[in-house]
Amino acid sequence: MAAMAAASIVQRGAASITWRATPWDADGLGVAATLEITALAGADPADLAAALADLDVIAAAAGAALATTRVPAAAPALVAALTAAGWATVETSHPLTLALTHQRFGRAVPVADATPADAGELADLAGDGFDYSRFHEDPRIHASRARARYRRWIVDSLGNGDQVWIHRHREALAALMSFRRHGDHVQLLLGGCRRDLTLIAPMFWAGVLARLAAEGVATIATRVSAANGGALRLHEAFGFARAGTDLGLTKVYDASTLASPLSARAAPTTADRT
Repeated sequence: MAAMAAASIVQRGAASITWRATPWDADGLGVAATLEITALAGADPADLAAALADLDVIAAAAGAALATTRVPAAAPALVAALTAAGWATVETSHPLTLALTHQRFGRAVPVADATPADAGELADLAGDGFDYSRFHEDPRIHASRARARYRRWIVDSLGNGDQVWIHRHREALAALMSFRRHGDHVQLLLGGCRRDLTLIAPMFWAGVLARLAAEGVATIATRVSAANGGALRLHEAFGFARAGTDLGLTKVYDASTLASPLSARAAPTTADRT
């Protein structure tokens, strides 16, 4: 397979596409290659169409199975161009923000740092505990592949510079939160509780927020699927505000593979970290 560049720009007239290869998605989904459009700009439909066609050539040369992107819902020209080029809207999501102070967050459960020894339990919780994402909500992607992607994601977080905090209930992993720090700002990446312990979610979030505040974090951002009403209500109860509405779109290049179950042999293991 031809190798895709780590990041590049496709330019046609006034239209530009910034894209990157996403080997972490490819590995998790069990496909040869995937890519993501990280920025898309242009007002002329013909230029946008030409730039997206150029990206299709790049994707085909790399053997890509899937491409993903997010664009503001308030940018109908971009959505129209993507749709005309064969992209499908599969997710609506809200970026959320919180100005963190030392306010009281209510009753909290203990929060601890995850270690490599927790990798197996983390993968199991992440693989079973989430139903919402550009992968989960795309009906063309088999559920086993979406779940394997999340297993890979949380294990990667233990070794790529992100932080993972956990809560244990009766010695078993009950909740997780992965996040990335940038000075006094934190981006929450993946958080959730075991399905049989969802009632502890407010107390786990309270523990996470209280610890972040105590450690000097000033602002927090995250993203929640509009379809995940429970998670939206939980975040808004803690003061998170919606910062907009984005549409998640995907283009499938290898429909038969993505629609098929991911075999146990092909699924990523806790030792397969990027």
